[in-house]
Amino acid sequence: MLSSTTSKAPAKRLFVFDFDWTLIETDSDNWVFEHLCEELYQVQLEAVGKVQWTDLQQRLLGGLFERGISREDIERTLSHIPFAPEMIEALKLMKSQGSELYILSDANTVYIETVLRAYNIDHLFTEVITNPAKFDERGRLNVVRFHGLDKEPHRCPLPCQPNLCKGREIQKLIDSQSWDQVVYMGDSTNDFCPSTRLQSKDVVLARCSLLLEKEIKENPQMVKANVVYWDNARDVLQATKAILGASSSSSSSAASNKSASRTKIPEVLSVMESSDSKIYAQAVKA
Repeated sequence: MLSSTTSKAPAKRLFVFDFDWTLIETDSDNWVFEHLCEELYQVQLEAVGKVQWTDLQQRLLGGLFERGISREDIERTLSHIPFAPEMIEALKLMKSQGSELYILSDANTVYIETVLRAYNIDHLFTEVITNPAKFDERGRLNVVRFHGLDKEPHRCPLPCQPNLCKGREIQKLIDSQSWDQVVYMGDSTNDFCPSTRLQSKDVVLARCSLLLEKEIKENPQMVKANVVYWDNARDVLQATKAILGASSSSSSSAASNKSASRTKIPEVLSVMESSDSKIYAQAVKA
């Protein structure tokens, strides 16, 4: 005889993340050159705004190869990129609750996948959507635009890069199946477009004091989702517990910081914003 008491199935959630200065505590493109070749790192800084970012990375990676920097050097350098333990805990908690996790980034496949493997969390993600990259038979790393020059321009009116409209890509994920809730997490200008694709039941996790926060506050009518401002990985873990309903203390702690609230989040989650938020170096490609 079946029991009259049935357990409620967990909500079907989609989590989508930016990578640089969101999941990790740096910009991966800058990290590689800063640690492997100071000369090329300075070239990169001086070229900001003058050359399309992905094309610039392709040129500079050629410079690394010409200077004898090997595949092993690049992979070892990437493996040291800082990834906060609390962020990893949050990701594992999301996955344990049956959520689907995607990365949507303007970095590249080699950088992101190498970092994920280094921290043994690559299995948590369903897919990484970013600029394709691979090592050739000589060991030279090549990267190409996600939205290549062989395609029609995406013509997004929002501040997306020509090689990747994040809003277009997250919309494909949203439309792929029926979700109870969608959560997007990012920090910069190119994270605004995907934030506008979410609905009132959804959540945007925007890093404090960076360009995504600025875009949202300047264009509040364009973002329907509830917005949570976070400063560090501990905030993200707290917000994750609240979103998933995994910790009653998380919701009460978040709710106590009412002065920072832009939007009330129903039931378990209110907007959080750290009063001592740091000003992080913004990813220059955004």
